Amino acid sequence: MRPLIVIGSTEADYYGLLDHILEAEGFDAVFGGTVEEVLHLAAECMPYAVILDSRVGSFSAAKTCRALKGDPRTGDLALIALIEPGAESQFAELLEAGVDACFVRPIAPIKLLEHLRTCAGDGEGISSKTNRNVPLAYAGIEMDLEGHRVKRNGVDIHLGQTEFRLLQHLLRHPEHVCDRRELIANAWPPNVHVETRTVNVHIGRLRKALLLAGGSDLIRTVRSVGYALDENSSSGISTNPGPR
Repeated sequence: MRPLIVIGSTEADYYGLLDHILEAEGFDAVFGGTVEEVLHLAAECMPYAVILDSRVGSFSAAKTCRALKGDPRTGDLALIALIEPGAESQFAELLEAGVDACFVRPIAPIKLLEHLRTCAGDGEGISSKTNRNVPLAYAGIEMDLEGHRVKRNGVDIHLGQTEFRLLQHLLRHPEHVCDRRELIANAWPPNVHVETRTVNVHIGRLRKALLLAGGSDLIRTVRSVGYALDENSSSGISTNPGPR
């Protein structure tokens, strides 16, 4: 089955362009012209990712992101926003709303395709296919890589694509302090610029999701360095990275 991508845009011609690019690379696409259409398609079609055209004057991509992340049926979908140059305030709003990646229009097709292949499970350097069947567990957290499911103490946890990959890397290296460059290399596609603030926001989302399942905060923050998954951390914050 070809991976399906939902494209939300008020510009039919732009959808046609993206559809042509995606089809040539082995993806199928479906068009949603309103927030309601995008939400319906995402819930009913089970896509691999949702692309939101966030031009000024188009429908609210941030509103769409919040609705998708708040629905258990679509909460773990990869959300990609295409923003206009100079729209820094829009980027911050989208990040807070739950978007997984932002690209500035006009975007080079190769960058978008690299990200989509990662979402569809074909990316290299993020989750090697040879390791997909290796069970991951630590301190009550269980990760099913094949089923893309996470539980903590038996409670299902809904994670976005980026949070899932961050947790996957932390589970592979429990109690090891992972610096932000290491996390970026393992949770984002290559050639995508990721700022420190972006890593902090996604770790915050991961921490919140784990706490919703009950128990103590397992993510230890090491200021100016990075993060560690550590069941012995009582505060979740430290200033000394300790032994690496």
